[in-house]
Amino acid sequence: MELIIGNIIALIASLIMVGTGLIRNKKKIIYFQSIEIGLYVISNFILGGYPGAIINIINFARNILCYKDKLGTKEKGIIGLISIVLTVLFNNLGIIGYLPLLASLIYLYLMNTKGIIKFKILTIITMIMWFIYDFSIKSYTSSLFDALTVLTSMVAICQIKRKKKIKH
Repeated sequence: MELIIGNIIALIASLIMVGTGLIRNKKKIIYFQSIEIGLYVISNFILGGYPGAIINIINFARNILCYKDKLGTKEKGIIGLISIVLTVLFNNLGIIGYLPLLASLIYLYLMNTKGIIKFKILTIITMIMWFIYDFSIKSYTSSLFDALTVLTSMVAICQIKRKKKIKH
């Protein structure tokens, strides 16, 4: 029963994630991302993925700091340290349990990357890690949306490169 409930909650979170892509108001985006992250936290806990739940809680705080333009080097260092300590303390999944941490740290330190192609590559790398993690905790709905995000990011990169070739 937990498997079904966890996946239903993850599906709702994933649908909110997709819907957030259509919103053009930054405050509304942060609001819905907060709901999405909260649902992912619940889903991860239900499915026994404590490292992912912890990282999502920390990512919520990261997003708020970023939104308020208060995510500097010092804050990134503190968030990174808290992420490492809590993941090491509560990891119940061995090596797989470190994938959300790795994805989060990579994203945290490179999220200000300039250039859309580089940012899309960052998204692909981190979403592959989340895909493996989500699949391992049997969050199949999250895994599906992780894979779709990788696919759409790859398509976007190809489209951007094709447009650049046409202009030159």
